[in-house]
Amino acid sequence: MPIFISYNQKDKGFVDKLASNLVRLKHNVWMDRWELKVGDSITEKVESALTESSAVIVIVSKNSIESPWCRRELSAALVREIEEKRSILLPCRIDDCEMPLFLKDKLYADFMSQPDQALNELDTALASISNPFQNRFEEPEFHTDWSVDWYEANGTEFIAHHFVDHAKDYVVVSKCLIACNEIAGKNFQEEREAGKTGEYIEYVLGCLEDNFKENPIDPLIRITDQFEKFVGWLVVVGEEEFTIAFTYRRMGKDIGFDTLVHLDGNIKRARNFVKEVSFEPDRSSE
Repeated sequence: MPIFISYNQKDKGFVDKLASNLVRLKHNVWMDRWELKVGDSITEKVESALTESSAVIVIVSKNSIESPWCRRELSAALVREIEEKRSILLPCRIDDCEMPLFLKDKLYADFMSQPDQALNELDTALASISNPFQNRFEEPEFHTDWSVDWYEANGTEFIAHHFVDHAKDYVVVSKCLIACNEIAGKNFQEEREAGKTGEYIEYVLGCLEDNFKENPIDPLIRITDQFEKFVGWLVVVGEEEFTIAFTYRRMGKDIGFDTLVHLDGNIKRARNFVKEVSFEPDRSSE
């Protein structure tokens, strides 16, 4: 999901430079001037972006602390922190203003005295939500760690998704290995060279999602023992072909019951995350 920047228009010069630096560092940034178009409801668009954002960068300045609009955005973000029980607010101080009361206990990036270090600190803080190729999916009863890599072997391009589903007494380790045919491999190489690796991986995961709906392969797998299992199939999209090899196994305590694994569930979560993080704002009107 995009990273929301809360700021006062009087600080536009600083924010433009900061946003450009964050985009250069591969972070997905949402800014009102990049996203709003003539006829849009400003309140509705900003509220939606603020609610759905992965993090909220708060530009703290003399201008912003005196702005009722900025105070509303800060209050909304604080409410989200309380409700979601996680830290999403990232304060960035740009002048010698007094820190708002509810931000005084937070470590902030000090752009006033140490701008280079502050940018590095902000980049580090955003890494856990801006890397489209690695994440943790939280569920009430368990969580899933996920990552994706890619490589070339014997002239074939491979994309490998790794999942570890953590339950109380056991884990399920699975791997979805995707082999691209010549045309798909060439397209993947071109997208990587264009800096659109995430977009192509999201596209391939979308092809798998569609295939689950159309293919008679049952994505619901039953694990009965500790041995590694395997299922494979072919996905054809136009001239592109993807050979899928999905392996999975259970590790940990033998709880005496079978374990059900939804192959399509992890694929869907991975695709949504890559899509959200890899999204590029429309700057055609700049």
